[in-house]
Amino acid sequence: MLNASGDKRRVIIIGAGFSGLCMAIRLRQAGFHSVVVLESADDVGGTWLKNNYPNAGCDVPSYLYSFSFATRYPWSQRYARQPEILAYLRDCAERFGIRENIHFQTSVQAGAFNEATGCWTVTTNNGTFEAEFLVSAVGQLNRPHQPSFEGVDKYEGKVWHSARWNHDFELEGKRVAVIGNGASTIQFLPSLADKAEHTTLFQRTPSWIQPFRNDPYSSFAKAALRFIPGLPSVYRWWTFARHDWRIIAFRQGTINREYGRRLKRQMRKLIPEDQWEQLIPGYSPGCKRILLSNDFLQTIMRPDVSVVSDRVERLDATGIVTGENHYPVDAIVCATGFRANELLSPIEFEGRDGLRLDDVWSGRPHAFRGIAVHGFPNLFLLYGPNTNLGHNSIVFMIESQVNYVMRCLKLASRQGHDCIEVHEDTMKRDDEEVQERLEASIWAGDCASWYKTADGKLPNNWWGSAIGYWLRTRKPKLNEFRLWSVG
Repeated sequence: MLNASGDKRRVIIIGAGFSGLCMAIRLRQAGFHSVVVLESADDVGGTWLKNNYPNAGCDVPSYLYSFSFATRYPWSQRYARQPEILAYLRDCAERFGIRENIHFQTSVQAGAFNEATGCWTVTTNNGTFEAEFLVSAVGQLNRPHQPSFEGVDKYEGKVWHSARWNHDFELEGKRVAVIGNGASTIQFLPSLADKAEHTTLFQRTPSWIQPFRNDPYSSFAKAALRFIPGLPSVYRWWTFARHDWRIIAFRQGTINREYGRRLKRQMRKLIPEDQWEQLIPGYSPGCKRILLSNDFLQTIMRPDVSVVSDRVERLDATGIVTGENHYPVDAIVCATGFRANELLSPIEFEGRDGLRLDDVWSGRPHAFRGIAVHGFPNLFLLYGPNTNLGHNSIVFMIESQVNYVMRCLKLASRQGHDCIEVHEDTMKRDDEEVQERLEASIWAGDCASWYKTADGKLPNNWWGSAIGYWLRTRKPKLNEFRLWSVG
């Protein structure tokens, strides 16, 4: 309970990326003195620590891809690159005094709820931790999907995933294959092609490419954003509003079709007509993530870059085999995305009455507002099921979730109880609405993407605007939760 010396309840947070740092900072600001962050890596940053491939960056504007309470930061350009984002997260950890709460190189293996004590016991490679509340901040894009190709054990070259870039490999004069043409490939391929002797891109389906402006901020703009009180926040909210209305283009209908026609016109200007069918998508824009680039299409038009749409069947000692064709290569980069549909894996969570989260989620990950799961008291998820966006900043969604968790903790404290758990029917109704709304979205369209499971389910994306999600997470309602005390 709250008293003069602060909140004595203990909270464990899993992960020290955007979600984990935001949760830890807000807890500290609210007077929680017993906050522990468990991080498997040796530094903060999450995906921005591990994804350090060439030209890695964010496709959300810098001031929008930052915390609302830490907007005053000297971003160098409109869309920040990985080193700058990582530096920002490190700065936030230092500025808000969170590093002292973090146990680095501590991998969480399991979490179990004790009904007798109302606490969670968390098992790690560095022992066990116990707290009244447990917050998972591991996100959706933290586990690379490494395809298992036949013959990979026979291949004599180097193979790595783009999310675990091999910086020791000398690309100069080498023949390099890139498997996959998603957001990572769009960013690193131009610089890779500049070094390699020849680059072969293996794509299953083409991607929608949209040009964008990534101008560096002028000295005047930097000074204004640094010294004019409130300007970074105003600029951030203006950028947010410009992005959030774009959700209307992610509905099946006239606006999306017109958006597709505009993108097609832009791409046709850069692609020879005989390659339109291979390089311009036939699915609706947004079904797979729309990619921002000013040099990708120009790069794949180069004579030292080839695009192959045939399926990779296997590897042999010297390269890649597709049907009757063989491509000799010295290295293979798998830009094959993440295991985004396997949220929270491989951590095992056990709730009330021995209930296992894997069993609850056997059909599809789902949670109330993407945050709370029935049967798992005092467990909260950040960047959980159906909270990802295709049109705006995930950081805004994370802050909405963090604020909601904080209010849940206050609700339990105000009611004088130790445990809080969402009702089963409440979670079910919420999930049914989300899935029904998603059916009208472009993500339900006829294309394969990381937004969708193999059987067509949509466990990742939020169906509406970011402001709509914020309105639903402003305040938890007492009738949506069961509260009780132990002992």
